[in-house]
Amino acid sequence: MIGKKTLREYEFRTIENYFDYIQDSLINGNFSQVRELFNKLSKSQQKLCLRYFNCNQEGRKEVLNYLINRI
Repeated sequence: MIGKKTLREYEFRTIENYFDYIQDSLINGNFSQVRELFNKLSKSQQKLCLRYFNCNQEGRKEVLNYLINRI
């Protein structure tokens, strides 16, 4: 589970910033880091993450597809 302490350690203000970090990791080709970051989320946070990426904003569909197919 990613809590407030972990968010502060990453210097993020919200869980959405953490999700964006997952997206950045994927774009940069850090696939093992993507899996590690996603697996640190609780089940409810993972669902929230998948919903976050399930939109039409540029790049987010690719992240959603990666997460669904590879993790």
